[in-house]
Amino acid sequence: MNFPNLLIVGAAKSGTTSLYNYLSKHPDIFMSVNKEPHFLINKEIGSTRIPNGINDLEEYTELFKNGSSFKYRGEASAMYLQFPDISIKNIRKYLSPKTKILIMLRNPIDRAFSGYHHVRRFNKIENLNFEEAINVCEDRYVRNLNITPASRYLNIGLYSEKVSKYLNEFKEHVHIVIYDDFISDANNELLKVYDFLSIKDFKVNTKEKHMVGGWQWNHIIFRNIFLSKGVLKTVIKFILPIPKLRVFVKNIFIKIQTSNVRAMKASTREILLKFYYDDVIKLSKITSLDLKKWLK
Repeated sequence: MNFPNLLIVGAAKSGTTSLYNYLSKHPDIFMSVNKEPHFLINKEIGSTRIPNGINDLEEYTELFKNGSSFKYRGEASAMYLQFPDISIKNIRKYLSPKTKILIMLRNPIDRAFSGYHHVRRFNKIENLNFEEAINVCEDRYVRNLNITPASRYLNIGLYSEKVSKYLNEFKEHVHIVIYDDFISDANNELLKVYDFLSIKDFKVNTKEKHMVGGWQWNHIIFRNIFLSKGVLKTVIKFILPIPKLRVFVKNIFIKIQTSNVRAMKASTREILLKFYYDDVIKLSKITSLDLKKWLK
């Protein structure tokens, strides 16, 4: 009972954080406090790549120790979809073959752009513009063992083979949520998830959004200050000893030193459309989902 039987496996930047938070409110579902332990892949891909990743089995099961009375115990490691062979192998090894798998998919072009800006906001490794980053992201990931797999902007959106492997392995235990549908009517998509899990309908506040993107730092130096550790943060804690006050000041700092993300260049979107076109067609056939809107 100290293992999960519900996984939100990705894709990253496709609404997984919001779904995780909504499901955590359901009386039949216990979601781990550590949203993304990535235990099932962390050792294999390199334990330095994912912040807060868990390697130890006992530490992983500890996440679910208070969930034994719930029908479902879940976690939401968004990189599991990116590494299907490793994830599936370890689901077989550690979890039940009836584990429920939730996959969220977003237009891969928009997902790549959103993923880039997320990494640029929260990770010091990203100092390139989007066009430069997508040209080097895969080679950079292979060469540098400290780089997060979230920086594989193009690879993450090649869904067809990844989804196919999950469907082939877990069949009726897989449910797919399309990001566009989730954004336009989250309550309806939650009803479908509840039905898939065979649990009762439960109303949550879907107007409450989580990990909202669309913003960028005005200058990298401000991001680096925000992400800094050590002496600077110690000084800030000394000056502002009250946690709520620190959060208030932090939010003001973010508001002043950030701005809205500029739209993707039309020429870049055209290049990415060609890159993903065939894979979207394959995905549509595999899932029987109408994904024509992704090809416009």
